[in-house]
Amino acid sequence: MEEIIVVIAFVIWYALSLVISETMGKSRKIGVEWSFFISFVFSPLIGLFVTLLSDKARK
Repeated sequence: MEEIIVVIAFVIWYALSLVISETMGKSRKIGVEWSFFISFVFSPLIGLFVTLLSDKARK
């Protein structure tokens, strides 16, 4: 039972990291890759703050 909870938590963590990096990282200077890395390693919430604090990318 505990393994299922860990797997579900990992999938949710991974999915939230992907959503943050794909939706917000594209339009920021930090980029998709770094946004995903920070979100996945630290937490999606910290990744969201770091991504939002990053400057907007020039087009």
